[in-house]
Amino acid sequence: MLCLYLCRAGQSETDLTAPALTCIADYHESGPIDVTSVEGDPTARHCHHRAVYDFPLSEEWKAWMKVSGQGLDKDDMGEFIEAQAKDIMDPTPAVLKGEQHDNNQPWENRLVETARQIEGRFGQLAQLLAMSRKFQVFETSDLKVVTNRDTGEAEVKFLNEHKDENGEKLNLPNLIIIAIPVFQGGAPYRMAVRFRYRKSGASVKFILSIYNPEKVFEAAFKEAVDQAIEETELPTFMGSPEN
Repeated sequence: MLCLYLCRAGQSETDLTAPALTCIADYHESGPIDVTSVEGDPTARHCHHRAVYDFPLSEEWKAWMKVSGQGLDKDDMGEFIEAQAKDIMDPTPAVLKGEQHDNNQPWENRLVETARQIEGRFGQLAQLLAMSRKFQVFETSDLKVVTNRDTGEAEVKFLNEHKDENGEKLNLPNLIIIAIPVFQGGAPYRMAVRFRYRKSGASVKFILSIYNPEKVFEAAFKEAVDQAIEETELPTFMGSPEN
C-alpha cells in the first residue's frame, strides 16, 4: 500500500523553512488483521521504502523571510530594497482608497482589511528607495505638566516627537506590498509587509516584517498537496510517519 505523509519526520506541523512530502511504499495493507496466523499479522510492513520530496522554497521567499523582523541599517535596508525591487508592487487605487468594495479584487479587499486592522498606510517603492538614500530623524523632547486643581496633584510627562530635517512631523507609510512565490515556479502571492523604524540615539534601524506569512505558506502548501493527492490518488496524512 502507498500513502503520503506531509512534513518531515519528527514534526507535527508543516515547516515554513523545510516543508516536505514523504511517500511510504510498503505501509500496512487495508482490511482487518489476522490474529489467528502463527506468522503474525500478514498485513504488517516495515515502512522501509520511502520517497521524500523537499519542497523547493523560492529565492524570493527565503530572502524576505531572512530579513523579516530584523533591524537593518539604512545602507543595508537600501541594498535589500534595490535587490528585491522586482518583488515590490505599488498599491492600486482601490488599496490606496482603503475601502472594501465588491468591485475590488479579492486580494485588494484582503489588503485593505489588513491595513484597517493594524492602522496601516501603504507606501510605494519610490518612497522606500528615497528613504534608503537620505533619511534623517530629529528627535525633540518637551516637558508637559498637568495639574489636578481639585487635589493639587501634578503629573509630569516627557513628550518625544520625531521630525524631518525641515522640522515637520514624520508621516511615513508603514506598509508595503510584495508579490512573491512561496515555492520555486509557483504562483506569486501578494502580502503586506510592515515597515517600521526605531531610533536609539544617533542610530536608526529599519524593520521589514511580513504580516502573517503563515497563512500564505499554508495556502501555497495546500495547493501543492491538493495537486499531489489528485495526481496520485493516495491516502494522505498530516504529521510524522512511523519509524
